[in-house]
Amino acid sequence: METKQIKVMFFILSVIMALLCHHQSEAQAQRKPSPDDCFSSIKKVQGCVDAVKAATKGDFKGLGKDCCHAINGLVDDCFPIIFPGKPYIVAPVKDACGVN
Repeated sequence: METKQIKVMFFILSVIMALLCHHQSEAQAQRKPSPDDCFSSIKKVQGCVDAVKAATKGDFKGLGKDCCHAINGLVDDCFPIIFPGKPYIVAPVKDACGVN
């Protein structure tokens, strides 16, 4: 191949890669749930919001069956929203709710 052809091929590949990377970042941005989406199922269960607040302080007694069902139904992206700044609490909450 000539040098000019190599440069053109490299340019085309660069454009394709840039478009693919941009498309992937848009798809990832669209998957993030809103805080309202994350809290909606928890708010529907009476006392679950208070139980979640207590769980952040190490008190897991309030995590009843219905509350745990709501927590287990959350997508993983909701946990940083529900437990901001406390990533370490997710595993104990899941354990308390019987999710391994």
